[in-house]
Amino acid sequence: MVAVIGPYGTVMGHAFSSLASELQVPVLSYTSLDVLSPLQYPYHIQTAPNDLYQMTAIAEMISYFSYREVTAIYTDDEQYRNGIYKLGELLSQKRRKLSYKATLPPVSRVTWQDIYNVLVKVRSMESRVVVVHTCLKTGPLVFEIAKRLGMTKKGYVWIATTWLSTFLESDGISSENASVLQGILALQPHIPESNKKREFERRWKNLSNGSVGLNLDGLYAYDTVQMVAHALDKFFNEGGKVSFTNESHISGLKIIKGWTLGAFRIFDGGKQLLTNLLQTNMSGLTGPVGFNPDRSVIHPSYDIVNVVGNQISLLGYWSNHSGLSVQSPETLYAKPSNRSSSNQHLTSVVWPGNTTDRPR
Repeated sequence: MVAVIGPYGTVMGHAFSSLASELQVPVLSYTSLDVLSPLQYPYHIQTAPNDLYQMTAIAEMISYFSYREVTAIYTDDEQYRNGIYKLGELLSQKRRKLSYKATLPPVSRVTWQDIYNVLVKVRSMESRVVVVHTCLKTGPLVFEIAKRLGMTKKGYVWIATTWLSTFLESDGISSENASVLQGILALQPHIPESNKKREFERRWKNLSNGSVGLNLDGLYAYDTVQMVAHALDKFFNEGGKVSFTNESHISGLKIIKGWTLGAFRIFDGGKQLLTNLLQTNMSGLTGPVGFNPDRSVIHPSYDIVNVVGNQISLLGYWSNHSGLSVQSPETLYAKPSNRSSSNQHLTSVVWPGNTTDRPR
């Protein structure tokens, strides 16, 4: 084992990254996780924007719309909890307030009644601005129950994290979904259009006969595989050899339940392969692929979308370079960064209740 691609979720990410640190094997995750410190997890690489950027985008949206207080509904596990903690910090820096945090049980045991009870409590709060940070299994049910409780009508503001765009990619906007999700704002990772992406999607459709869809995770996964292939190619071209060493100090140490590290060996070329990966500079399906000195991905950005009827309306973009803009991020990177409030723009929103009047 010289590299690991995955896993999906922060809890397993921490476990695998701890294992990787001992074995000096790079672990690459192509899903949006909370920030894992390079000091604590030196062999972990995240190839998609981490949750810090997503929460920064949401905090700037809330500030842009001039809301003072926000309620958060989130799954009570490490990944989602850390994301909401970051959102609270970011809002505080903008003199906004995360006034109520409503936790849902972990996805393995959350029930309809759990979600109902949480939403009844949220309905009693003064704030009508609600951020939903959860997963594909739980998120749609949150909005279904919210509609039953009269919480998707005029006066509410709902912002969903990237789980919603993934849900809509797989399920589309049926008439049932449209009635539940009407007026909701959501984020999805920004993927610039390119000939390479269009050609890959055409080939994928032909290979699968159109039976298997290709979502954003699939594009990030493909780029991650290509990244490992390029890094290994460089490793071998520079004379690297795949060899392993047994180390007595890790024998018997358990990081993942049922896994004893004595069954594994240290990859001797791990440091060099890690260096090669962090020096990645390529054009992928998701756009330019590479890393900043702090190991964050270059050019993190999101589309900001609005569910209107059975369509997804693009309101604009968020990038770490220029904040909120109606211009695509790739057109702005060559210009000086301008994060001033007067330079922040989105197009008109259709809010819950099918109104363009901003809820107060």
